[in-house]
Amino acid sequence: MTLFGATIAANHEIGDVAGWTAAGTVDYTNWASTNNFQVGDRLDFKYNQQFHNVMEVSCQEFESCNSSSPIITYTTGDDTVELSSTGHRYFLCSTPGHCDAGQKLHIFVHCHEDDGAASSDLSPLDHRRNLSPFINTINPFIQLVLWFNVWHMFVQSCFALLF
Repeated sequence: MTLFGATIAANHEIGDVAGWTAAGTVDYTNWASTNNFQVGDRLDFKYNQQFHNVMEVSCQEFESCNSSSPIITYTTGDDTVELSSTGHRYFLCSTPGHCDAGQKLHIFVHCHEDDGAASSDLSPLDHRRNLSPFINTINPFIQLVLWFNVWHMFVQSCFALLF
């Protein structure tokens, strides 16, 4: 995400407060559709390591819930995956029955807007999604300070035009 010319990586907590689970409380396809993943962002998988894991797999393995040849396996219960390149990424839990129950995630990673991607490729809704994780994490006091600074610069420029 870009804010004031600086690129800010987003942390995406998989499944939000529910985390990475097979309990059926999270529709990971729907969850992924509400997020915009960009190079430099991170995926945070939080889960009970006694019952779950995270495997990155190929598209074909994802479609068939086959975990026999994972690209990489995570097992700590608090795993972070760096999104270092554009393209499709596929994740699933290899515990028997979990993937078939919906504990699998497919995302598409976009390049940063200032890395040459045309911002016109994103709809206005995508731009709002881009900013919302950052805006929601800013301390309300800092939001007020930022707003005041923008307002102050506006007032100064208006007076400069008058005099």
